[in-house]
Order: sequence, then C-alpha cells, then structure tokens
Amino acid sequence: MQRVDISGLVLLMAIVSALSLAFIQHSGLLLAGYGVLIGIIALTWKQYLPNVFTFVMVFHWVQVITYVLFVNSAWQGDLDFLTHSSVRAYLSALAGIVVMCFVFNKVAYKNIHISALEFEEALNKINPRKVLYLYLVLYIISTFLSRLAFGFTSLTQIFLNIALLKWGGFVLLGYLSFRKKEYRIFFAIAFVLDFISGFFSYFSSFKEVFFYTAIVVMTYITAINFSVSVKGIAIALLLFSLAVVWTVVKGDYRNFLNEGSKQQIVTVSEKQAFGKLSDLLSIVNKETFTEGIGQFFYRLQYVYHLSRAMDNVPANEPFQHGAVWRETIAFTTVPRALDPDKGIYDASIKASRFTGIRYLSGAQGVSFSLGYFADCYVDFGIPGMFVALAILAFIWSKIFRFFLLKSTGNIVINYAIVAAFFVQFSFFEMDGTFMFGRMFTTFVVFTFLKYTLFPRMERFVCF
Repeated sequence: MQRVDISGLVLLMAIVSALSLAFIQHSGLLLAGYGVLIGIIALTWKQYLPNVFTFVMVFHWVQVITYVLFVNSAWQGDLDFLTHSSVRAYLSALAGIVVMCFVFNKVAYKNIHISALEFEEALNKINPRKVLYLYLVLYIISTFLSRLAFGFTSLTQIFLNIALLKWGGFVLLGYLSFRKKEYRIFFAIAFVLDFISGFFSYFSSFKEVFFYTAIVVMTYITAINFSVSVKGIAIALLLFSLAVVWTVVKGDYRNFLNEGSKQQIVTVSEKQAFGKLSDLLSIVNKETFTEGIGQFFYRLQYVYHLSRAMDNVPANEPFQHGAVWRETIAFTTVPRALDPDKGIYDASIKASRFTGIRYLSGAQGVSFSLGYFADCYVDFGIPGMFVALAILAFIWSKIFRFFLLKSTGNIVINYAIVAAFFVQFSFFEMDGTFMFGRMFTTFVVFTFLKYTLFPRMERFVCF
C-alpha cells in the first residue's frame, strides 16, 4: 500500500495561504485548516484503496473551515458575536478530525496491501454487462424501498440500508467504466439518472451521486500534482455554484413538495415537482445568488453549535460524563418491543438543551442537530472529546476492515460495498444518535447480506 504523492497539493495550499493572508480576515485560522487538509490527505488517501475515510473527513473539514468564511461574511469578522467560544470550537473540531484520521491510518489500513496488479486482476474477473444488469435491479429496488420505508416505521432503517446497495452497484459500474471505454456511456447515464431523480426528494439526494463518483475517481489517483489540484478546485467551484443556487430555491421547493404540510415527504407528482423547480430556477439572479452565498455558508458550517455548546457546558449545563452516549447506545440498540417506554428520536431537544438556543422540534416538521463532535464534548469535555472520537474512529476502522476483506472473494466488489456503507457518514453535523443508529443498523443489515446476498452477487457478476 503506497501513499498518494501530495506535493502538488502542498504547493497549491502554499499559494492559497498567501492569498488568504493578503485578503481574508482571520487568515491564521484558515492556515491551520489548510494544514489539517494536508494531514487528512497524507494520513488517509492510499493508492488503489476505496478512500472513503478521506472523503468523509475532507467533507467534515469543509464544514469546519467554512465557519471562518461564515463569520467573515455574516458577522463582519466578529468571532465573539453570539458566542465567545468560536476559536476554541474551530480548533477543537480540526484537532478532532486529525485524531480520527490518525486512528484510520493506524487501524483501518494496517497490513492491507493492494497493488495495482491485484486490483486490475480482480476487476478483470467481473463481467461488465452483468454489473450493468445488477445496477439496474438495485436501482429499481432502492427506489421502491426508499419510497416505502417511511410507511413502515418498524422497518424504515432496514429498508433504507438495503437501498444503499444501489450505490454499491453504481461504484462497481464506475470502476469498470474507467477501464472499459464502451461502458462509460452507461455510467454517464446512471450519473444523470441519479442526479435528476435526486431532485424529486425532500432531502436533496441529488448530491449523493457526486459523492460516490468521487470515491471511484479517488481510487485511481496516485499523485495529487498541481494540475490535479487545480482541476479539483475547478470542480469544487462548479459544485459550490450549484449548491448556492439550490440554497436559494430549496425552501420554496420543499414547501411545494409537501404542499405546506411541514412534513418531510413528497405529495406531488414528478411532473409538478420539476415544473416548480424550473420556475424557481428561472428567477435566480445575481442578487439572490449573492444572498444565497451567505445562507449556504451558514447551512454548510456546523462549528457554531459546537461553539454554543462550549459556551453553555459547563457554565449552565454540567458535563454529562457519558450519559449522552449511553442514552444514544441504548436508544439505537434496544428494540422498542423490549422498551415500550422508549421515546421518539428528536435531535432538536438535545440541541436546544446544550446550546441554550430554543429550537423548533420534530413536531413542527424541523430538526436541528447538535452534531456528534459536540455530543462528545458535552459528555467528556476536552481532552475527553478526542478520546471519544478516537474510539468512534476505531469502531469505523474495524467495520471497514471487516467488509473490505471479508464481504466477498473479489476485492473490487468489496470496495463498492465499503463505499455504500461509509459515504453516509460524511456530515460533520450528524447527530450522535442518528449517526450511531445508522452505523449499528447498517452493520447489522450488511452483515446479514454478507452471508446471504453478497456471495450471490459475486457469483452473478464474476466470470
């Protein structure tokens, strides 16, 4: 297993650092962030491996570093506006990311050596035509289960986790399209299909196709030279523009999807939905786009809640000494049949308590997350927060190794399964209960599939 050459990224970050020092407030905080980005890449990006932890941690990093841009744009650079723990929260978030990456480096990748030749040999054993059939079947099943899931609350998580397999098929098709040019058109069609259909969703799932495509591309990159870095920035700027436009229209569009019911559901037809979306996009202009940038920075960053938690704990709320995570583990692992008094999951209640901000709850059709980094802080403070994050990274690493090495006898199929499992954990703002619940149920469901469906998938797609 070889590290990816990041010399080009280091050069680019040096240039960006000079520009930040010259033109951006609080550039020292940004420079610390740039150093962490280099650390993430150096610790977690390996040649010919499914670099899910690189993607997850880089997305965390984006949400952290955006806080500085948000403060500069919305608060005129006043780090003490509404909170006095901004710097401590920002640096703690960066440090937590580094801690997790260090654990991934030492545990997840230990003694795993996949050469380019081994990867290609495994890829050559897979029948591309059958992978295409598999993806189509998984796509249909995923669409059906995703729409059915919330109608059967006791089976929701099981259905949603089975639906994740569509992305395994997508990643597998992506790997094959890299080596067999005749299948690139099918991968492109799959990309467009998932992108467009993602808009017919309350949860903006159109972005997921970019995430899984990134996992495919990252597997083949062996050096991040200056050219690759510049191309990466160009793609990032394109996605940034798309995200800002979506931020501008999202509120009105979602209100149309649920017809004002304030529920996280879609009650209109696809034709009506895309007609409304087209109307909303047509009225986006320079003024609304500029306003959307500020809104996007606020929605993307999630250090503010960590900062408010540091303001409030232990000043007004005591450290919980593990109570938050004990409650999370009990809630997610004990079936309701064994605990009839088990409450309803509502992230806003915890966020309101530990930030001191009175948020609307699930009863009003909204949810505000404290974030699992903040969960670790309110339980254990600093440095206990970093120990908790290291334990979580250790668990993720063990799950990664289990499915990477044992899902099937073909390593490339295992890569696709690992991607389907881990990309869902990309968000820094994930509430601890939600995150741990998805990790637990996905592990249970995927372990069951390892002994039932995954071997059949391997026999079907391999020569």
